[in-house]
Amino acid sequence: MKELYEVLEWIAEIIEVIGVIILLIGFSRGFVKYLQLELNRLKGGKGIFSAIQILRCDIGLYILLALDFIIASDIISSLIHTNLEELLNLGIIVIIRTVIGYFLGKEIDEIHQKT
Repeated sequence: MKELYEVLEWIAEIIEVIGVIILLIGFSRGFVKYLQLELNRLKGGKGIFSAIQILRCDIGLYILLALDFIIASDIISSLIHTNLEELLNLGIIVIIRTVIGYFLGKEIDEIHQKT
């Protein structure tokens, strides 16, 4: 049984790392796109508002996907740790991440509908 817990811990950590990698990829892509938009604006380009809104949607989607992976990792971790204090901490973290994901998703939908 101990071996199963160790395997689940590794799986949870791998899933969490995947979530962080997705987050970093989204941030990197968003930052590069933002720099391109700013350079374009400095050269006299217009219409940056709608481009920024689209960029926010793109970054938001990466954040949502990363949160899904990190929440999955937390759920697996909660199966492993039976200590009440750790379960409460994990539960609070999952709730906070789920709420953030929900409202971020709503904001992305609103921005997407406007653009």
